[in-house]
Amino acid sequence: GVFFNIYFLLYLTTPKTAHRVVGYLEEEAIISYTQMLKCIDDGSIENTPAPQIAIDYWNLPKDARIRDVTLAIRADEAMHR
Repeated sequence: GVFFNIYFLLYLTTPKTAHRVVGYLEEEAIISYTQMLKCIDDGSIENTPAPQIAIDYWNLPKDARIRDVTLAIRADEAMHR
């Protein structure tokens, strides 16, 4: 609730800055998903089969893995910048 209220007030006073804040959050998400991909690649996170809901939502192949889901999410986050 606190973030919403602060963001709401920021948006009311300076919408351009509020949109910039969201852009920074998107950048951080991309960095986080990139780090997750590195962990999957080095084996510290298991590349398990993707959940069916993710396969359906992202239109992934039936044999998709969690790495494929992470790539799809990161690409989506990058489009929001």
